Amino acid sequence: MYTGRMARALDLRVVAFGGGTGLPVLLRGLRDRVGDLSAVVTVADDGGSSGRLRHELGVAPPGDVRNCLVALAGRKKLAEVFDYRFDAGELSNHTVGNIIIAALADMDGGFCEGVERASRFLRIKGRVFPAATESLTLLVSYTDGTCARGESAAVVAGKKISAVAVEPAGAPAPERAVEAVRRADVVVLSPGSLFTSTIPALLGDGMREALAEFEGPVVYVANVMTQPGETDGFALSDHVRALMDHAGPCLTDVLVHSGGFSREVVERYGEEGAVPVEVDREVLESLGVAVRGASLVSEGDDGRRGLRHDAARLAEEVCRVGLVRL
Repeated sequence: MYTGRMARALDLRVVAFGGGTGLPVLLRGLRDRVGDLSAVVTVADDGGSSGRLRHELGVAPPGDVRNCLVALAGRKKLAEVFDYRFDAGELSNHTVGNIIIAALADMDGGFCEGVERASRFLRIKGRVFPAATESLTLLVSYTDGTCARGESAAVVAGKKISAVAVEPAGAPAPERAVEAVRRADVVVLSPGSLFTSTIPALLGDGMREALAEFEGPVVYVANVMTQPGETDGFALSDHVRALMDHAGPCLTDVLVHSGGFSREVVERYGEEGAVPVEVDREVLESLGVAVRGASLVSEGDDGRRGLRHDAARLAEEVCRVGLVRL
């Protein structure tokens, strides 16, 4: 705990990047702990409800953005409606929020504008920005020299991802997202799928330059397990190198879970081809990255639901880094 420093923490300006399930967890922890919070969210999804709306309506995929809006929502009942998923008929697997965001984007003349109006509807605490002003398509390169197109096609059995890029090349990050980074005290890269969630959130044109100019801490919240098809055999330094290869040498700190895992959890993940991420401290320090350990995984998580970062603990550690660096 902070022992009297929470008032300073509330003055922190934080920008968080990512998507999937990792970024909303981080946002839920930070929303009531910092005074200024922005999320920059991947728009490269091409599967599920988001993919259908993208292909049928030409709208940027709204699913990851919706999850972040719900995490920050002040109007909790309306947030429940946004998260409602149909399970039958032509709307099967669509969520209400995805459809609403798509409608607002069409009405207001752009995806960024639609997200902004949805933010007002939900009275979110903070701001949510798509990673680019238009849909991005993920271009995946493998170590064997082959390539694939699209997030849903990224994970191929027996192939190791070496890099990702997006098209259209040069699609700009929203100027307000770039400005949020310039004004931030702390930038956080959330846990999640490395090549199909965290890195794509960083690839809007102009964001690499903004991160290069940023003088505060850039914190990566490390995944606790490898992800089959994406990070097989990756130590933590491999995750960090991949982030630096795509976003530049901006990382200053990495947050790692310092506790162990039960044999049951390790075996459960092992059945799916995942193992605990090795924290190779000496290599990380040689890259100029400070390793900060803390208990970050929710207590009582038996692995059947999957290991999850604890929102409150994660937010406290992010604020701690920000306070130390101020």
